[in-house]
Amino acid sequence: MSDFKRLQRLARSVVPRFARTGEHEYTISDARNMINDLATDLSPAALEYLVSRADVLDDFLSAVYQLQDKLGRKVVTEFASIDPALSPKAYEEDGIAGFSVTHKGKEIVFAEYRIGGA
Repeated sequence: MSDFKRLQRLARSVVPRFARTGEHEYTISDARNMINDLATDLSPAALEYLVSRADVLDDFLSAVYQLQDKLGRKVVTEFASIDPALSPKAYEEDGIAGFSVTHKGKEIVFAEYRIGGA
């Protein structure tokens, strides 16, 4: 086995396997829009922290991809917001902001972030 094939094999074993259909390639701007749409229950400081950090936005996108894979369906509308049919929610408790959806009667928390290192 060539070194290149070994590298490809290693990369495939480490990188999460998201659907690569191209129909749902979201951007940092999309992540910012999704968080803003859900921000009614977050403090201004928490919202500012979440939408101003590229690492948080990138992680949020990964969480959305993982949620789609877990549910087996697209969870983001064409307007870059979480599908309202999933009853998306944001919450903030004890310095942690989180996001959840409801699927088949169960609440699924798909992303949580410690705000400002608190």
